[in-house]
Amino acid sequence: MRHILIAFSALAVVGVGCPTVAQSIPDPVSSPIDRAPENNSQSNPDPLDPEDTKSELGEIQIIDRPPPLRRQPDVQLLVRSSVFSSSNITALDALRIGDAVFVNSAYLLATPKLGENTRLIAAAGGGITRFASEGASNYNFVNYNVAVQQRLAPGTFGQLGWVQDTLYRDSNGQRLLQDNAVQLIVGRQDQISEQLRLDSFYELRASFASPNDQSRVTNTIGARLRYDITPTVQGALDYRLTFKSFTQVDRSDTEHQISALMTYNISPDIFLTGSASYLFGRSSDSAINLDNLSFGLGLGFNLPLF
Repeated sequence: MRHILIAFSALAVVGVGCPTVAQSIPDPVSSPIDRAPENNSQSNPDPLDPEDTKSELGEIQIIDRPPPLRRQPDVQLLVRSSVFSSSNITALDALRIGDAVFVNSAYLLATPKLGENTRLIAAAGGGITRFASEGASNYNFVNYNVAVQQRLAPGTFGQLGWVQDTLYRDSNGQRLLQDNAVQLIVGRQDQISEQLRLDSFYELRASFASPNDQSRVTNTIGARLRYDITPTVQGALDYRLTFKSFTQVDRSDTEHQISALMTYNISPDIFLTGSASYLFGRSSDSAINLDNLSFGLGLGFNLPLF
């Protein structure tokens, strides 16, 4: 079981652009409450609806004049399918194993407004994770997330919420891990030019896990520089620095992750993603090796319900 839990921990960080269970909804770098359309620098700066976790939704193309904004639905079904390579799925120094990983998931996401500058974010979903070679590490996952997001200033938001992640062995349904976490996020978006945007965030997460050796306090700061190559193609460079302090065992980790991402919007609700990511760092546990190189491809579909 330790093998599976460590593999999950490593993949949750390495699988950029892949819908692993540990990636909360929404992604801190892509969901401030007062987000403006990227491709219309003359648009109204008043608060607009946030986009969903893994995609860039509602892109506005400028033809002769800006078309009307498409209303962000309050409830959506998010479907994700991805495959990515991992050079070290175990995160163990003595057992470095590379493998291809397949992840399929579906989430129901609700983002109703509670006020002019306040929004409720609620998500429920799950999926399956399968390894091409290491079948003993296969698992299924379920995720619940409830948060309140508040605009603090133009371009800046705060979010306080609760996240529950549960892992089950695929063969017999045995529960491997349940992680309940309190999450605080402060994020900001800065539109540098019509095509270039900088997203930055800080996240504090306190996790209470069973088994309790996975309980920890995590501090993460990150930034993403996004460039709109065309109205339907976006590229991004992402950096995240994470400090993990485990509360029930004598262990602390420092992780750096550098990623390059590309998104192609086939339509406003269907997109393809590609990513390359390198994770490195150090752990106070000498058995842990965090270094991991990953390449991934993903397909996403967002179905507006109402």
